[in-house]
Amino acid sequence: MRCQQRINRFMGRGLRVPLIALVATGLVCKSETIFAQGCIASRGVGMTPGHYGGCLANDAALPPTSGFQGSVGYRWLHSDRMFINDVEQTQREVEGSQEINDSNFIDLGISYGFTPRFSATLTLPFSVHDRSQVVRALNAQRTIIERFHTQSAGIGDLRLEGNAWILNPELHVKGNALLGLGIAAPTGDRDAQATFEIPFGTTPRAQIHAVDQSIQLGNGGWGVTLDIYAYREIVRRLNGFVNGSYTITPEERYTPKASLVGDYSIADSYLGRAGFEYLVLPEYSLSLSLAGRIEGVPIHDLIGGSDAFRRPGYAVSIEPGISLAWKSWSFSLSTPVALYRNRQQSVPEKAAGVPPVAAGFADFVVTCSVAKRF
Repeated sequence: MRCQQRINRFMGRGLRVPLIALVATGLVCKSETIFAQGCIASRGVGMTPGHYGGCLANDAALPPTSGFQGSVGYRWLHSDRMFINDVEQTQREVEGSQEINDSNFIDLGISYGFTPRFSATLTLPFSVHDRSQVVRALNAQRTIIERFHTQSAGIGDLRLEGNAWILNPELHVKGNALLGLGIAAPTGDRDAQATFEIPFGTTPRAQIHAVDQSIQLGNGGWGVTLDIYAYREIVRRLNGFVNGSYTITPEERYTPKASLVGDYSIADSYLGRAGFEYLVLPEYSLSLSLAGRIEGVPIHDLIGGSDAFRRPGYAVSIEPGISLAWKSWSFSLSTPVALYRNRQQSVPEKAAGVPPVAAGFADFVVTCSVAKRF
């Protein structure tokens, strides 16, 4: 079993099969579609292995050195805390007027290893969202009339990415870097519609509008993904790692049908992680990890304009995790917990001289994954 061979190599038994230490908390070979914190809908794509992470001795969690590997990833979040810049709008919760997002993400991935150094992954994402908000009366008191829900569900933006180790992984066991380059196709519905309650005096009326940008299924345009993952052995059983992803969206905007805010921006997104992983039980490939994490939507895109509606912002989190492997199977679980959140001022808001509109963030996100090597 290659996993055991890698464990033996790591434990100093001199086997030739290399240890490629993917460090963090649960790989699904590029299976994150939306790095969403709530109203800040950061639709990142790609991510090299190490995004969810991996195991020091977890051969099943690595990009396949040959043949196929399948994976299923799942994420859940509940977002109900509102921020303007980094100031929490606690009065929104007190009066019960905060926007609340509940989102479920499922990513199906399949990877193929051409050689131990080069591989490719195709990922098909699905998501189910529920967003609730209040409708206010058109009076001086802005009285809250009721809370209503909008939903969206379906496939997201299909992704294809290639990966390559910079150094020969069979010769460089204690440290290496993996680069990724890919594309995201706009296969997800970017114009999902739902019934909104619109105020007319002191009573609401039902109208069909485009759902909020945070629960649209697609980003709205094509994307180019740039990923990097690097690790280094520090001492026996302990590795340090960094990994990150950036999605470039050359297209600027699109106009959803019956939008309440005008054009939606097709925004870039990013994610970065750095931390440590320790191999606790080599016989079970059981490892624990702890990482710092930042993810979000930038104010300005690298390419193209940034003038349409978007909610730029980011969250900084601490991310504990656990992963294990058995034969050709691997499993992982992680829970990034937010420590700092910031809803930044967008380009249109700055041009209009107004502060950022409050946006919601989640306290934590639950992610888990299962991978199978064939």
